[in-house]
Amino acid sequence: MLQHRRPAAGLLILLAVGSMAMFFTPPGAIAVHMGGHAAPQLRTAGTSLATPATSAGPSVGTPSANIAGLTLGITASPSRICAFDSATCPAGTGQSHVTMTAVAGLQGLETWPAVQVAFVIETTLFDGVYDPSAGDAGTDPCADTGSFPTGMPCEESNGVPFFVAHAQQIANAIQSANPHSVVSFSLVDYFATLDTFDDGDGSEYNVDIPTFVPAAEFGAQVQGTFQAQELGGGYVYSDSDFSDNILHSSSITALYGAIVGSGLDWSPDVHHVVVWMGSTVPRDPSYSANYCVTASDYAGFGSGACASPSCEPGHSYGALGSPNCEGWVRSPDQNISHSIAGLARTAAQCTNSIGGVCTIDTIDLYDGMTDACSKDWPVQSSSVGPCKSPEQGDAGKVIEAGCDLAAATGGSWDGPNFASCPDGQQGTLLPVFDTNAFAPNTQNPTLLAALRGVSFGPVIDTTVANGTGKPLFTYVPFGHIELAPAPQFHSSCTFASGAPAHCPATPKQLYTPNGAVYYGWNWSNNSTTNVMHIGDAWSVTFYVDANGPPYSTVPVDACVTAYCKAGGSGSEGGVYTWASYIPVTNKSIVTESFPLAQLTVLAAEAPVPPPPVPPAAPPPPPPFAVPVGPPIAVGTPVGVGAQVGLGSVALQGVAAGFLAAGFLRVGMKNRPIAMAMAAKSGVNPTSLFEKGQMEANRPGLGRFD
Repeated sequence: MLQHRRPAAGLLILLAVGSMAMFFTPPGAIAVHMGGHAAPQLRTAGTSLATPATSAGPSVGTPSANIAGLTLGITASPSRICAFDSATCPAGTGQSHVTMTAVAGLQGLETWPAVQVAFVIETTLFDGVYDPSAGDAGTDPCADTGSFPTGMPCEESNGVPFFVAHAQQIANAIQSANPHSVVSFSLVDYFATLDTFDDGDGSEYNVDIPTFVPAAEFGAQVQGTFQAQELGGGYVYSDSDFSDNILHSSSITALYGAIVGSGLDWSPDVHHVVVWMGSTVPRDPSYSANYCVTASDYAGFGSGACASPSCEPGHSYGALGSPNCEGWVRSPDQNISHSIAGLARTAAQCTNSIGGVCTIDTIDLYDGMTDACSKDWPVQSSSVGPCKSPEQGDAGKVIEAGCDLAAATGGSWDGPNFASCPDGQQGTLLPVFDTNAFAPNTQNPTLLAALRGVSFGPVIDTTVANGTGKPLFTYVPFGHIELAPAPQFHSSCTFASGAPAHCPATPKQLYTPNGAVYYGWNWSNNSTTNVMHIGDAWSVTFYVDANGPPYSTVPVDACVTAYCKAGGSGSEGGVYTWASYIPVTNKSIVTESFPLAQLTVLAAEAPVPPPPVPPAAPPPPPPFAVPVGPPIAVGTPVGVGAQVGLGSVALQGVAAGFLAAGFLRVGMKNRPIAMAMAAKSGVNPTSLFEKGQMEANRPGLGRFD
């Protein structure tokens, strides 16, 4: 399972030219495939070596195009609502449920922020540094032509001359293949064994470039140190001939020194990678080779002393030293660090690197020692010849060792195109051989491609989106769309494993420059865990309504993609619905717009008013009120008809009764009294019966007649 952990700041790489593989298989289980083959034709590599210019990430607030990382989505359901949060339209509802989602990418990015690469280059004669002027061609059928100083061994690779001539291109190619890593380089060379198959020339471990230098400086450093000092300013290692070891070398000593940093300034917070290039077997019992079928001066034909040594002697690197009989991929005892593969996992220089290990890549050169069909394997009898055992076994041991070490350390392997590793990785190198030691052919397109493709290790950085100083996700309403009075926010965060994460439920309220409100969420409120990794998923839901026209299909969110603009959306006050984060590939904030969601807003229908209710009848007027003073207490109730003394009667009540009786009597009195009352109004007191025709309109007593 991928771990949700971000690697540290840098990467250190040790590069050895040899063989490279991806998965460790115990040596006993290796079955190297080396079928019969014809020499393939050379072809020109089509890969440009130019390092692409690095472009800066988009600025904050600028939508980013084609940013790999988060997949964003937004929907609104139902898609039709009534305006003003009403239900009085055909839609039947005034709110829509919005869902926003963000899913981190499903593929990791194989990248390191910083890498140090140490090349460990073997310099046996078949690697391309043969000195024909030394006068020792052994029994090689090609070099033993009497044509000194130009006679060359059969199938001598041009690996070392190519590396020296194109060191700058190699560094540029590796850097361009890893644009998200800052890569620096150093160099170690070696070849001598100082044993019974070696006359003592050369070095077991030599540091050419001790300080890791940027890619731009590597070519000049290689030519100013390795070429000038070890190759005499050209491409020949002085006195390198068939009196020196050709089938095995001090590769364990060289790799041990490089891994532990003898003479190299490995940094603790970068990833360490070693790239080994060569064509020999290590001195390990699992890869013993037979010198009796080689062109070596020390072949010892018939003497029985034909097997290459199976123990790497301890070596002193000054203040420190390697143990005796250090293994290749297996320790000879119970100490895990007593093998090169184990040391790559336990040495402090490796455990302190970003990945916690050193990656070792291997490249097995295409030459007479790796090609069992080469004329370099002389025919000794009618039953033993080219492409037959034991020659095929010796060449196969070289390929096997390269595959094993790369697989055991998480590195990569490349080699002759007729060979492959047990994991199925096929070699890609085509044959390019030297024909002139002092003016070699320095072109080798397939070797350049192999070096360009060296692995920094199978470490996947699962980080997709790092949080910034502002929310990862925002929602910006557009136009008359707004949050419903009760939006009912609900957030959900899920790790790639399916386990729930605890993300903030309630958004932060933010404000655009013109004062409009929008909303923001993070993956986590804790800034140290506000990071989304591969497969992580975030979502939030809430309700919106429309507080006005237009009554048509309108954007739900402010967004700025081309589809958003076509749908009538855009930014609101310079902000929009976005994901804003720092991707693992750079340190610049990218801002990615959410897509467009739309709603159809319908006008709310005016409700039909009910018929008016008639006003209620007014209440009856109160009866005529006669003011009554406070009662005068009557000592004894008086019955009707009873004769009582005046002191026993309530005088105010009696007076009121008398007054009312007087009015009643006036209303009922005879007409003379009524006429007398009318006369007081000042009219002529005549009767209607007394009026003549001429007096019909003259005022009279009227109804008082």
